[in-house]
Amino acid sequence: MSDNTCEIGSIPELERVMQAAKDSVTDDMVSRLAENGAQALDLLDRLNRSGIDRALPVLSRLVENGDLQRIVDIARAVAAAEDAMNDDMVGRVAQMGAEALSVIDRLNRSGVERLIDILDRLNNSGSLDILADKLPSMIKHIDMVDQLAGCLTLGAEDARKLPPPSGGIMAMMRLMSDPENQAALQFVMSIGKRMRASCGTGKG
Repeated sequence: MSDNTCEIGSIPELERVMQAAKDSVTDDMVSRLAENGAQALDLLDRLNRSGIDRALPVLSRLVENGDLQRIVDIARAVAAAEDAMNDDMVGRVAQMGAEALSVIDRLNRSGVERLIDILDRLNNSGSLDILADKLPSMIKHIDMVDQLAGCLTLGAEDARKLPPPSGGIMAMMRLMSDPENQAALQFVMSIGKRMRASCGTGKG
């Protein structure tokens, strides 16, 4: 009986507590509570429509294997890099990017793809390795080839300035009696012998 009496006696106290709570809640508080409730319901609706339920298992796996922390670390590193870059650095990076694009455009317009095709064919045929082996020797003799071309040019100019030959055995003898002409003939004959030996024509 005493327990029932206590329960019945507590009802008026409970009513007074409820009444005090109602009195302490103002209209402004009620409107804010209603607004918060509406925003919470809207948020739940948007979450349901966004398919968050499918993303939760993925997020759970990212948390379990530590990938989420790695993503956060990468984002922090990128943010730190952005903070460290001033306007001058950004301008230089943009300029470098523009120059790189310009170089790529010039390469495309210069027909570099044809050069790549040629190099590819040389590489497939083995000629590129031969060329690489011979290139140091070729570079070494570039000066000699340039001097030879200069000698040919000057010799042709000197020949055009000389009077036409008169012909005859005596003129030939006078020409061959000149020591310089004899030395020039010896030089040409020496080169001819070397070329003949290199071409492998033999003595026949």
